[in-house]
Amino acid sequence: MAGNRERDLRNGFTVPPRIGFRSALDTLCRPAWLWHFLTSPRIAFRNVEKHAGATMNLASVMEYISRQLDPSVTWEDAAWIIEEWKGPFAIKGILSAADAERAVQIGVTGIIVSNHGGRQLDHVPAPIEVLPEIVAAVGGRAEVILDGGVRRGTDVIKALALGAKACMVGRPYLYGLAAGGEAGVERALAILRSELERGMKLLGCRSLAELDASYLRFRR
Repeated sequence: MAGNRERDLRNGFTVPPRIGFRSALDTLCRPAWLWHFLTSPRIAFRNVEKHAGATMNLASVMEYISRQLDPSVTWEDAAWIIEEWKGPFAIKGILSAADAERAVQIGVTGIIVSNHGGRQLDHVPAPIEVLPEIVAAVGGRAEVILDGGVRRGTDVIKALALGAKACMVGRPYLYGLAAGGEAGVERALAILRSELERGMKLLGCRSLAELDASYLRFRR
């Protein structure tokens, strides 16, 4: 079920995009960006271009992605897929210890703690708030990965200290991609790495294995 993404509604976001007065004015105020947009190769969605049809526009891509989402899928279906797949299998969107426990019981090897950017359901907790209870419930039977809100290397440190195996990042590398292409992505990842290493050194940790919750202080 799609959430009520109010920011998209306020900005008039549609698929396909509709050019309004505000967006047109914003574009005209940036002639260099407009020139590069008009003279650069057309943006392609490489992961889905073979499946989204010959037109390969944003509308066809979104239609293809929508066809991949089946709201009737149950825990039993997921267990069957895991059995058939016989390989690493992660479920994304876990926000409670109970769901994490059930995911482990059906055989997942990875649990991705995520609230989908906080854009789906109002008032759900931040992933890092529920991370400790999920890590405790899983008890090492699956890898726990934090998704959402990671903007700095110190955010990665916090997640690892609370028991996450790794973090997922979206916006940092997308910002880098938009600003500088492949080089921008490499730069964004390099910034995260340098912040992580600097934070570790200032904490006095020589390895990630030394991180634990004792390095954190929580607001009361």
